[in-house]
Amino acid sequence: MRKILLLTVFLIALGMLVNACGGDDPMPAGSSMSAEDIQAAIDSAVAGTTASGTTVSGTTADEVRSIVEAAVGAAAAAAPEGLTAAQVQTIVSGAIAANTPPTAVPKAIVQQLGVNEAHQQLLAGGPTALAAANGETPRYGGKFLTAGPELIPTGDMQQTSLGGVYTTTAPLYNGLLATSPYDPGAELIIPDLANSWEISEDGLTITFNLAGGVRWHDGAPFSSDDVLFTMNRILNPPEGSVMFSNGSFNTLFESFEAPDANTFVVHATKPAKLAVQIFANGFHAVLPKHILELDPVNALVTPTMASHIGTGAFRLSEDPTITQWLYERNTDYFKSNLPYLDEIEYNIIDDDGLRANAILTRRTYWLDSAPHANMSDDQAQALRDASDDIVISNATSLTAATVSLSTTREPFDDIRVRQAISEAIDRAFVSTVSSNRNTVGTALHPLGSWVLPPERQAKLIGYGPDMEVRREHARELLADYEADKGEIDWGSKSLQCSVNHDFSVDYCQIVQPMLEAVGIDIPLEMTDVGTVRGNEISGEYDMSMLGAAMNFYDPTSTFGAWYITDGSRWYQHRSLPELDDLWSAQDVESDLEKRRELVWEMDELAMNDAASLIMGWFIINHAKWDFVKGWTATPDIRSTNARMEYVWLDFPQLPTSRP
Repeated sequence: MRKILLLTVFLIALGMLVNACGGDDPMPAGSSMSAEDIQAAIDSAVAGTTASGTTVSGTTADEVRSIVEAAVGAAAAAAPEGLTAAQVQTIVSGAIAANTPPTAVPKAIVQQLGVNEAHQQLLAGGPTALAAANGETPRYGGKFLTAGPELIPTGDMQQTSLGGVYTTTAPLYNGLLATSPYDPGAELIIPDLANSWEISEDGLTITFNLAGGVRWHDGAPFSSDDVLFTMNRILNPPEGSVMFSNGSFNTLFESFEAPDANTFVVHATKPAKLAVQIFANGFHAVLPKHILELDPVNALVTPTMASHIGTGAFRLSEDPTITQWLYERNTDYFKSNLPYLDEIEYNIIDDDGLRANAILTRRTYWLDSAPHANMSDDQAQALRDASDDIVISNATSLTAATVSLSTTREPFDDIRVRQAISEAIDRAFVSTVSSNRNTVGTALHPLGSWVLPPERQAKLIGYGPDMEVRREHARELLADYEADKGEIDWGSKSLQCSVNHDFSVDYCQIVQPMLEAVGIDIPLEMTDVGTVRGNEISGEYDMSMLGAAMNFYDPTSTFGAWYITDGSRWYQHRSLPELDDLWSAQDVESDLEKRRELVWEMDELAMNDAASLIMGWFIINHAKWDFVKGWTATPDIRSTNARMEYVWLDFPQLPTSRP
């Protein structure tokens, strides 16, 4: 239903665009269709696609009719001179394409194709048409002041999970696809380096047709060889590298090929919506083969103007420093009329309070270009109170707070100790008293379609409703362990916390007395985020409090990173063959209800094993001045919005056309 609503909203915008812009050949007044003719066109189209009562994908005729009539009605209301037959055809076909498969391809793929086709029709008018459909008239020029919360230990976005690395490097690159800068769900796909794409009837082959005339910032020509090199680097990581999307890629893809300079072909393991969607995630930017091929592991570790060559809307104007990245507009950008900005100044401010103050004093125009859990409710409220021109937004993000336990070390290798820790933590209380709120949940996003039913969640270790019962159970588990293996010296262990993230310090300080209440008197170890994450990757830690951002709602992605053996975020280093088998089974299960049950069993197994604890999914606050346009906050930390090519400043002194 959410997909249908998104499509309806989008088609309303399309109708407004038809009326507002009219294209190069405005509609003559006498060419509009009558209400009767419009209804006849709708009836004919709906009947042709639901002759058996439903579409191949199971959508009923009434459901299709409802969507089509709503879309056409909204367009007609916005067009006082009426709609032409061609305009009605565009709107009707776009709506039906989202609900009716042209072949026996799964509905999820068809829905994505329908949105893509409709969106491409909108984009035919260029980026200003996309802006106009969303009520904006962009201005050109100006320097954008932005900020980020993290020091940058590497310049290779695909070899780290740190969001700060992504936001600093994102403006330099493009991907095959992107998502609309106006879509709060970061789901509506738009072309990027790929102008168009087709999916075979069996859903196993995706062919991307690449844009022509694209050059890297150093003048070298872009081709499908660059795409092939980048995607193979993720699918088959070179020795010594850690590719954080390797698990998802190996699940989704068999191989890639580049039959000619302008074509890139994907061979998928199975039909899946995610096989297209994954290329619209900013994490999978296309990198230059001629820069990386000599040293694919280390070429991007140290960011410089010479190493960080992209095709993106912006290029580095100076070598980055520890605290600042400077960018200038790519004057040879392959997309006409983009970007709108002339310059970007990215300052790294790793203190949450200073960063909030920087927004108030306009030393940065927003919190960051992607959602981070670095603004408390109190800070957000203070900014809201300080100025009516500061826009505060929030949403339950795709980022969860986690407590990882290093199962390669005693006593965390024993399930009794791990379960005792999980039972002792009152997740709901943490969210209530902390200024960094979250939505309590398991490894399945609490607002997604896969969420574990409440009655099943309440039976999990660490999720029971009675904290006194849980604390007593924790004490019993610890007593049983110590009777078996001896007393635990908790003073020699530590819970590491990231000083760069307010939530990490805050949660550590709240959780510590909860653990003490059951006999776990563990000290806190305050250190920087790079050390925390590095220790998690190596396994050289005891307990760790940090966050983990996912790129998609789909459990293939989340569990493939967190819990599957050798996953990209397998920080607990705990292998569960039964869980691996469930993950493989759900990944190929075509029946939605059967797959959901497999996913729930997988979730229950992971939570009860208690090696990687989910504290909750962050409700992330974002703040920006209202003169910042062409950007929408999303739940996804790696939304392509961080590339900033559509961002513009609504300063009256700036022109509405490129000088």
